Amino acid sequence: MFAAQLQDTKTMEYLELPTPEPGAGQVQVRVHFTGICGSDVPRFHKGAVHNFPLVLGHEFSGEITAVGQGVDASLVGTRVSGIPLEPCGECEDCKNGNFSLCGHYGFVGSRSQGSMAEYVVLPVENVFPLGEKVTDMEGALYEPATVALHGIELANFREGASAIVIGAGTIGILLGQALSGYGAGVVVVSNHSQVRLDAAKAAGLENLVNTSEEGWLETAKAFNGGKGFDYVFDTAGTPKTIIDAMAVAGSKGTVVFVGTPKDDVAFTIREWEMLNRKELTLIGSWMSYSAPWPGVEWVNVDDFFNRGIMRVVPEMIDGVYKLQETATAFDRFVGTEKVRGKILIDSWKEVN
Repeated sequence: MFAAQLQDTKTMEYLELPTPEPGAGQVQVRVHFTGICGSDVPRFHKGAVHNFPLVLGHEFSGEITAVGQGVDASLVGTRVSGIPLEPCGECEDCKNGNFSLCGHYGFVGSRSQGSMAEYVVLPVENVFPLGEKVTDMEGALYEPATVALHGIELANFREGASAIVIGAGTIGILLGQALSGYGAGVVVVSNHSQVRLDAAKAAGLENLVNTSEEGWLETAKAFNGGKGFDYVFDTAGTPKTIIDAMAVAGSKGTVVFVGTPKDDVAFTIREWEMLNRKELTLIGSWMSYSAPWPGVEWVNVDDFFNRGIMRVVPEMIDGVYKLQETATAFDRFVGTEKVRGKILIDSWKEVN
């Protein structure tokens, strides 16, 4: 098979490797689409990997082409989305169903070979069948979509409640769409980039706020009758958005941090007092798994895509590259032109 293999920092080769064969309890997947995750970028540009060489990629869709011993042969031909986490199953967190918190896990595309290749092999419990109406491109976004839903699940979202999503990247847009499936009342999405907001609008989200404009906080609250929001989901994870999230929350509000900051976060006394005076609940959210494996997040994502509650529109995609163009796709993240949406690798697109 052909693969885009990371040899060293910023050094990726398109080369032929042995096609992996499934062992006992495993399936072989012919990869179709792979999304470049934000966590893949430092792996490529900063060498933040456990070992070289490594095939990256953990957000992917494809088709089962072979099965190993003990796996139902009728699965061959099934379209699937990859479930990248391989929890140990033995630690206290795993036994409690908190698979995202496992400290002894494997992970496709990070600790084992990933999907930026023609084929990938993984345990049968690490693939999720796609709904009949779900496209392969949407299937490649199941993993980031489940990250969005994990935050909603952790918040114990109440039907009819108001919510604002900070950040209109892939996860932010998917989270905004999913909230309707949870029966949300008012849903607002904010971002400092009008291009990102235009993508959110194309994806069906109507109440949009540009945070680069003066008075954006009041504009956002105006969608909610001038009140702060019951739930705030920060998908951006910057020092500014973390403070903004607490500012836009209402009394007794719940703030869920889905995004991970890359810089230190500091609070003024006034900002911390705001947290106390509103009696806010702050929740950290990590990955996308729960019991029973792989979690209600995955079940709901498949259901929402299949019913059209969630959908991928062209404005959410900023480029589709051939497998042999993977290194070029990664260079987009350090170029002068900002990445405006999800970048995908298509392993079926003129591979040879």
